[in-house]
Amino acid sequence: MKNRTVLTGCLGIIVFLIASIAATAHAEELSADVIMKKTFEVYGGDDSLSKITFIFQEKGEPEKKLIYSMAWKKFKGAGEVDTKVMMFRDFPPDAKGVSYLGIFYKPEFNKNDDEWLYLPELRMVRRLSHTGPKHAKEEEFAKSELRQFDLVPRNPDDDMHKLLSSAAMEGVDCHVIESIPRKGGAEVYPYGKVVRWVSKDNFLPLRIDYYDEYNKLQKQQFTKWKKMNDAWVWEEVVGTNVQTGNKTLLTITDIKLNVGLTDESFSKRAMQLGIENVK
Repeated sequence: MKNRTVLTGCLGIIVFLIASIAATAHAEELSADVIMKKTFEVYGGDDSLSKITFIFQEKGEPEKKLIYSMAWKKFKGAGEVDTKVMMFRDFPPDAKGVSYLGIFYKPEFNKNDDEWLYLPELRMVRRLSHTGPKHAKEEEFAKSELRQFDLVPRNPDDDMHKLLSSAAMEGVDCHVIESIPRKGGAEVYPYGKVVRWVSKDNFLPLRIDYYDEYNKLQKQQFTKWKKMNDAWVWEEVVGTNVQTGNKTLLTITDIKLNVGLTDESFSKRAMQLGIENVK
């Protein structure tokens, strides 16, 4: 009986060791490319309605705040459209009613995004040009350290990835991954390289360091996430330019996820009617 107990104990240890070795091997199989693919595929919902607040803190300047109501939808399948976004200005009050519509295409189609701006004082929706002088939306976010190319998830195929190390950030174990653009030049992507801290348990990017074309740290971005059912959404994003000291805080509240927005929800007419009429 004693020998049987010893044998059972040994078998238990062997099974545990085999499981540990298998788990270690599985962990080692996660290359930088695989991790970045998993990060890109984190589920953030199919569509949403929310309130977003930008606070711009520029050195030597008074703090500036912008508040929007936002509708967002991710388009799946074989079509050209990747996402659609509508933003309705709530604050400051002197520009309440101004709205923006953006249609963003999948990278493989190599198409410029389509953007429109509604100005209530003119009762006019006008298409925004990608050439010539800056349009109103660009002027409005000129001081922001969180731009479209920082907030929109970047396709991992656009970069070369390298797993640098593992590190803990606020008690969370992370993969530290360096990404270098395959195509250079500020006209394509404004950074020489990007280093991300990606949580090992759910592949969420918690910290991003952006380096300029001279390989000098330019900006840091920290993101707090919120779990809603099976989706992960932003709760807060902070971008700080370490070279200038300027800072932008983005908070997302009143989130309604998977409300069933359609293609028709995003239209010039909806821009004029307001977020209350987006269905």
